[in-house]
Amino acid sequence: MNSLPPLVRVLFMSTLLVCTAWLAGCASAPPVSSVAVVAVMRTVNPGDLEGQHAQTRQDRQALRDAGVDSNAVAAGRVVRVACAMMTDGTWGGLGILPPGAQAAPGSVWRLQVGDVGSNERTAVNALIAPLPELTWSGKSAYTFVPNWRELGRWTNIDPVELPKDQRGHYHIVFSHFLVSCRP
Repeated sequence: MNSLPPLVRVLFMSTLLVCTAWLAGCASAPPVSSVAVVAVMRTVNPGDLEGQHAQTRQDRQALRDAGVDSNAVAAGRVVRVACAMMTDGTWGGLGILPPGAQAAPGSVWRLQVGDVGSNERTAVNALIAPLPELTWSGKSAYTFVPNWRELGRWTNIDPVELPKDQRGHYHIVFSHFLVSCRP
């Protein structure tokens, strides 16, 4: 590096700094104290918290640390949630429903972010309110075209177009729509 001319070194280092700053700005979780939009993946039942699988132990510990008891799990108030930060970046954890509330898989909720979690620790956050107008999380982003060769096409799938009122609220993750974390 020292053998490069000074101008080349400055250009190289400037480019490196800009790229590093850009990558550091890529968010992998919504900010703490923000409100995120999440989709309910499924309800956590008591059997899901038994066993010694690493994720199971992590979830049990996270619920204990958050003060969530087995009664909340038995009542169906603990759900696994996820949202898309970008097409290849998702965030999720466990959501705690308000007392008396139920949430179907695919339903979309606002969530108060107090804990973003990490690879070693499951995030546990309170769900605030449902967003029933957002209905496409979990639905396939593509349809199968069985006669694609006969049609002279190079692929056997067609993208699914979202209805106008749903556009801009989702990312495609693993061929399915997932609600964007940003409201």
